[in-house]
Amino acid sequence: MIALRHELAVYAITGLTVLVIALSSVDFRHGPLFREDGVVETAAAMLFLAALMVGLYRKLFRSVVGLSFCGIALLACLSEISFGARYFDFAMPAMTGGGELDGAQDLVMLAYRGAEANGLMPLVVVLMVIVPLLAAILAYRSGHLARIITWFNADSGRSTIAVAMAVIGLAVVLDVMEVARFAEELLELFGAGLFVTAALRLGR
Repeated sequence: MIALRHELAVYAITGLTVLVIALSSVDFRHGPLFREDGVVETAAAMLFLAALMVGLYRKLFRSVVGLSFCGIALLACLSEISFGARYFDFAMPAMTGGGELDGAQDLVMLAYRGAEANGLMPLVVVLMVIVPLLAAILAYRSGHLARIITWFNADSGRSTIAVAMAVIGLAVVLDVMEVARFAEELLELFGAGLFVTAALRLGR
């Protein structure tokens, strides 16, 4: 198999090329590629579905990691197509502040809007910085960090999942902030491609 860093390079170069074109062209940015149910969103949904199908075929669900992977792939696929709402002409629940609850990322958006409305954003930001930092320090001092790294290195599929989740997390941040939809869609497509890679590599 190609090393993860090479796969990331291929995905990243492709994504950056499309991103540069999008930044330089308003027509391209707002064209059929990035609109709702457009080419990029549909492709991401199909890749998440492909990752799920590969996972089921390889019976990855027999392990906790594999079962979680299949569950996330299914949820991501359904989120990309709004759980079929637009295809089958039904409405998803309305969200406070606008929009519909038609994806897992919308739960994060609801939490963000609630924190913002109640003036809790400074506290949330501080906790998001301090808690992971303290967790990393404790893991390092207790020796758990080395074991975690060893666990990831034991299966390249786990590392791929971790990178994919980081990419999807960044896409969720852009979605919650409601900026650069085209970049968000590209990141989701990037994450979906990594999910397919992980489905093929996990447990090898």
